[in-house]
Amino acid sequence: GAILAADGRPRLFYTSIGRAQPEQWMAAPADDDLIAWEKPASNPVLTQAAHGGRLVADWRDPFLFREAGATYMVCGGNSGRRMPGSGQVHLYRAENEDLTRWRYLGPVFEYRDRETANIECPNLFKLDGKWVLIISPHRPCEYFVGELDLARAKFIPETHGVLDPGDAYASNISVDDKGRTILWLWGRTNLPAGRGWNGVMVLPRILSLGADGFLRQQPAPELESLRGEEKTFPAIPLGDSPRQIEGLSGDTLEIQAEFSSSGYGSFGFELRRSLDGKPAAVAAIERGSLTVGSARTYIGVHERYRMRLFLDKGCLEAYVNDGFAAIYWPVAATPEDQGIAVFARVGGPRGGAVRLESLKCWPLKPARFDLSRFKI
Repeated sequence: GAILAADGRPRLFYTSIGRAQPEQWMAAPADDDLIAWEKPASNPVLTQAAHGGRLVADWRDPFLFREAGATYMVCGGNSGRRMPGSGQVHLYRAENEDLTRWRYLGPVFEYRDRETANIECPNLFKLDGKWVLIISPHRPCEYFVGELDLARAKFIPETHGVLDPGDAYASNISVDDKGRTILWLWGRTNLPAGRGWNGVMVLPRILSLGADGFLRQQPAPELESLRGEEKTFPAIPLGDSPRQIEGLSGDTLEIQAEFSSSGYGSFGFELRRSLDGKPAAVAAIERGSLTVGSARTYIGVHERYRMRLFLDKGCLEAYVNDGFAAIYWPVAATPEDQGIAVFARVGGPRGGAVRLESLKCWPLKPARFDLSRFKI
């Protein structure tokens, strides 16, 4: 976790877990470029002694926020042993401006879920007049929207959802100079050891709350600066066979499409198709759900669906209906697998028809970063 202290300088908080009892440590930057850091002699700033006899285990992942003129921190963990329903988020308040003394306020959230024994990477933050808690419970991240009662040190959830049912984990939150709340996620790529690297950062997502009280996730608009020349394709009705769209292929693309549907079939895109027509990934709407790979999230039955895809060489992100749902998924394909097809399957007793109403795509240029000012 990181936050600006009273002197205007950032502080970095982290968990030292290479010990019998984890401790919370702090570091301060030694230069303006945040390359070198120093650990104050006051470390550790928090130990298990702060809990006053309460048993807290798997204590980790500090996240800091400010409210009502004070600095607070949440950490993940559980109630002492990994048992069903023991996952907890713990709340602390800074007792001085240097953020070197902290008071334990108690478990701000206890997840009474039989499948959850521990919580990692909690993020607690304000968004559009509500409080949002995101947790990583050793499966896809989940979120809760509700109210925070600081006097009682309790978060009271009102709505609950899965943040991204795909292969993304370990969320973090930042707020930029425009006041936007940005979600960051670690995307697994599951590459073989011989590749020399593994994992990516999922595209930065701008968070907001819908009128229904659930989160919306939209790709940052700055990603449009990576677009190459736009290609537009005509509207077409879709049959039961995948249809290769002439001029639509590649392994680094942004695709925007709108479908109309009058039935309960499935439709969407087959991506990174091999020469014999086998796709490495499928992004589809099926019976009111968005599916990518084996990940699925319910979005409801509508007459129109807007789908936005970001395809990179080793991964895929799909967004539907202006950020109502989002899924990250790793893609295993060879460089020759470039084909893309659109499909619909509308068989069954309810029948129906699917039409591709609009389709646009852009090849994506590599992102460029200027590191010249850093001395490495």
